[in-house]
Amino acid sequence: MIKSEIVQIKKTDNFDNLYIETELKRIYSDIIRWAVVDIDECEISVSISYAFTIFD
Repeated sequence: MIKSEIVQIKKTDNFDNLYIETELKRIYSDIIRWAVVDIDECEISVSISYAFTIFD
């Protein structure tokens, strides 16, 4: 199953794609895609899609 949501990560002064991917991998292991949807003074909002497995 693929799940999508918007998450916030802490903004740094000099963030780039590698920083965002590293932060997202700490939380989600199977990210399919991501996109920055908003940036404010403290946070970066990222829309992500990831593989989600339901175990019985």
